[in-house]
Amino acid sequence: MKRLFRPELAGAALQVTVARQACCSADDQAGPLEAVYALHEEATLADLVERIQASKFLQFSSTHNRLSGEVDGVCVVEVFAGWGQVPQFHADPAERVGPLMAGRPLCFHFRHA
Repeated sequence: MKRLFRPELAGAALQVTVARQACCSADDQAGPLEAVYALHEEATLADLVERIQASKFLQFSSTHNRLSGEVDGVCVVEVFAGWGQVPQFHADPAERVGPLMAGRPLCFHFRHA
């Protein structure tokens, strides 16, 4: 996976690359499928997921309404479509992002279409 460099994030304590699968062919063409999030050193998995949701980076459709967030193929969180939906964590949401990610990307895939 190609790494993005964003100069405005250069001073951040922690940078996490997040990738996502497109929800439809139009999204595949129009939407960004990779983003970089700057976090403080003590940020947790819950903090990262909250930032991702607030940014509206994840996209859903009527047939693709649940994304599995994976680190090296291991699901750490599931995020659901719809306002106010609570993520389902498969790793400790209080775990610090730095050690959990160890420089690896968080990749979201539709596993439940």
